Amino acid sequence: MILFPAFLVFFAGFWLAITTLLSVLSGWPALMKTFPDRDEPALLRLSGQSGAMGMGVNMRGVLILSVCPSGLRVGISRFLAPFARDFLVPWDKISAARKRALFMQLIRLQFGQSGNLTISEDTANRLAAAAGGHWPAVETGG
Repeated sequence: MILFPAFLVFFAGFWLAITTLLSVLSGWPALMKTFPDRDEPALLRLSGQSGAMGMGVNMRGVLILSVCPSGLRVGISRFLAPFARDFLVPWDKISAARKRALFMQLIRLQFGQSGNLTISEDTANRLAAAAGGHWPAVETGG
């Protein structure tokens, strides 16, 4: 009987430790600090998106990407990252470069000097269409 509550406490602590470690490795805390979120309506909101951030932290189907008039909002499920708040990167702080992976084209978005996010070219095209002239020109990369 005592084992089940102990297991729950252990599991919760382990979950918090892992999600916090992944958040730090992705660079999320620095991005939240540099680009705080603002109350701004989204022109397009794509949930369930995949990408890679920071030191190769893969986020499959958990990102929420929103095109706003002043920039790109990046969010994640609170369940998967309880301490990660959304951040909003102004358009003039985003650069984009094409990156090739095995069988797909990727776009790497650089957020100033604070971090990056690599997404599929299809997702980038959907975001770019909603952003109009605000979307950064995509440079050819390796």
